[in-house]
Amino acid sequence: MDATKDGAVAAVINFNTAQLTARSVRALVDAGIAHVLVLDNGSAPADFERLRAALEGAGPGVRVIRSDANLGFAAGSNRLVAEALADARCSRVLLVNSDAVVDARGLEACLGQMRAGGFDLMGGRMLKPPAAGAAPVVDSLGVTLYKSLLASNRMSTEDAYLGPTGGFAIYTRAFLEEVVRLHGEVFDATYFCYAEDTDLCVRARLLGRAVGYTDAVVAYHEGQASNAGRYDDFILYHGIRNSIWMAAKSIPMSILLRQLPWVVLLHGGIVLRHTLQGRVRTVFRLYRDALAGLPVVWARRGAVQATRRVTPHAFRAHLDRHFYETRFLRDAIRDLFRRPGPPPTG
Repeated sequence: MDATKDGAVAAVINFNTAQLTARSVRALVDAGIAHVLVLDNGSAPADFERLRAALEGAGPGVRVIRSDANLGFAAGSNRLVAEALADARCSRVLLVNSDAVVDARGLEACLGQMRAGGFDLMGGRMLKPPAAGAAPVVDSLGVTLYKSLLASNRMSTEDAYLGPTGGFAIYTRAFLEEVVRLHGEVFDATYFCYAEDTDLCVRARLLGRAVGYTDAVVAYHEGQASNAGRYDDFILYHGIRNSIWMAAKSIPMSILLRQLPWVVLLHGGIVLRHTLQGRVRTVFRLYRDALAGLPVVWARRGAVQATRRVTPHAFRAHLDRHFYETRFLRDAIRDLFRRPGPPPTG
């Protein structure tokens, strides 16, 4: 394996996005990442064949692995990380979404700052693909964890920075090996997808690992390409259920108790908003399943809290002072007061 760029190996998951994935892989190779691992995560056979054809000639270091079942982002990423670390020359793993295109100069700046600062986790500025004549729009500046203990994309450098989003993140080998040794896996595979990057960032902060950020543009990200860009019941279910599990497993007890009024207020608003939107079955199912999973989550909590190296007070510095992300709060309040539209006619 010829892994240039500080021994970085890139990991990309494909799920029915063959052309976007191939574009992402080629951008990584063009940016100097010599070794790229691609997991086809149970895509339709036709999409998998398109992916293989599109990556022919992409480079000797590009390898495609096929999973017949959809492992989800968490378990799929764990498989790619394990594949990367199997080669002793891999010193960093770069996780990139299939619908993200890395910027070569931003990637170089990110890796340089990571090396100079001794960071174990590194993220950067992600923008939406530029429209003709329009100003750049922020997609994500990492993960922000709010005082309601729900996370969202960090949209401003003034927001608290918990760590890198799974859409673009670089992890050192030492950190990945340690988190597997202490917690059993990198990402929590029970999450399937959503909030697994938040959970990993929380655990990294509890371990006292150095988490860095560069404001250089590291990638252009379309967002939710495998889900056609929709906020649907699937996202609602996994996003909220996993956020509950993340807090129950990884947040220190004194902070859980301190933030409990905000947590209750948040989830009361979620129930009200989505019930009024006609998602009562999804809301019922997500909270039912979140509660049913708590015994397993609580058992895993023991390992996370037993290995914590920072005080709860020190960890609180990584919580944002706001209740939740302003943009989503505005939309939620608007939904509460929006009258149902007229019934269809004709």
